[in-house]
Amino acid sequence: MRKFWVTCSFAALVAASPAQAASLIGNTVTCSQVGAGSSYSCLFNSAVVGGGREFEVGAAPNAAIGLDFNGGGLKITNISGTSLSLSATILSLTNVSAAFSSANLLNSSITGFDSSDVALQNGDLRLNFVNTAWERNSSANIALDTAAAVPEPSSWAMMFLGFGAMGAAMRSRRRQKVTVRYA
Repeated sequence: MRKFWVTCSFAALVAASPAQAASLIGNTVTCSQVGAGSSYSCLFNSAVVGGGREFEVGAAPNAAIGLDFNGGGLKITNISGTSLSLSATILSLTNVSAAFSSANLLNSSITGFDSSDVALQNGDLRLNFVNTAWERNSSANIALDTAAAVPEPSSWAMMFLGFGAMGAAMRSRRRQKVTVRYA
């Protein structure tokens, strides 16, 4: 019986695959200006996420704003070296993984840019920079939050197998006779 449980445990361990955390690394994301009236637009239309600044925004050919995705968020930075004032710039970043359920502004030193200016819906991240003022080193950090994880079937199988093994071990233990002696 012990060989059976060892074999089952080994088979479940081999069959179980690790869950993957939601990440944008390796995905291709596209960037575009929404609406009219802004002289600023994405200097690159698409980029593969990973290893540095993916997008630059500005009046071509001069980059003013850098967008850098990391594993679970986006960092927005003034890279122009001067103060900026934007009056009509709204960016759309599409093909953001559907694994992300919401985008939350963690912090911002950009005047006029707050949590109401960040929206994530159906893989489309919108950044509203209308009427914002940027100092030389202004930046903002946005967290991309994932939906609650659902255990994989192999995780359930491992859990039930573990409970079964614990139950079998407890049942098969020999009961020792306990004798109580008083002095």
